[in-house]
Amino acid sequence: MLSDYYGKGVEGLKYKLLVGNNIEGSGKKLAQSLSHFGFTSEYCTNSFKKFEELLSKFSYDGFIFFALRVTDNTLNFIKQCKDNYPNMKIYPIITSDLQKVKKQLIDAGAASCITMPYTNYSLCGDIIADFYNSDEMVILPEIADFLCSKRFPDHMLGFYSLCCAVETVIETPESLEKITAGLYPVIAEKMNSTYENVERSLRVMLISAFSKGVIINGKLVHRRIKNKDLIRILADEYIEKYGLK
Repeated sequence: MLSDYYGKGVEGLKYKLLVGNNIEGSGKKLAQSLSHFGFTSEYCTNSFKKFEELLSKFSYDGFIFFALRVTDNTLNFIKQCKDNYPNMKIYPIITSDLQKVKKQLIDAGAASCITMPYTNYSLCGDIIADFYNSDEMVILPEIADFLCSKRFPDHMLGFYSLCCAVETVIETPESLEKITAGLYPVIAEKMNSTYENVERSLRVMLISAFSKGVIINGKLVHRRIKNKDLIRILADEYIEKYGLK
């Protein structure tokens, strides 16, 4: 079943990915993690039939699927995808670390192989590097992990806006001086959106987050903090935790 994880709220994001989901739900979790970093990520049943159906209907920039048994059917499927969608990056997830198997998959058309076990955030970092050049701002994987540990809801679009806000303030602290004119436009450009939509997504997410409680300076907080103050606090906590001072 095609995910409506973010619904219409992600139509403006730059890259669109399709992820195969296995019985443990690993693909769904991976799609959610990729969404932290500005990808429109959808997931579906991990089957060639379902992939063919969706790939023929929608345009994707990348495709990730579980290839736990690499057979001739697997290689032929990758070749077919590469022929039909030459600009789409294909990432098979495999259990084998054999170079022979990896070479077969690369020769068939895979951009690279993802070898299990892996962490979602390290994998996201590798995929980001494939899609964004060094001059573009990308979200540090640790920031999403950091915000998850603070209990911010990572299933909402505003979570990505908050990731982007914290990273921007770490890199350019002066952007927080004029949050509407300085910070939100940077996030909006990253998401191919508007600063009004950025503000709205943050507001909706933070209302939900504080209603359940978030961890600020080691304490569970339910009273909502102003966006500007919250972003500054989180950036300071992140810098202290990761020793960036």
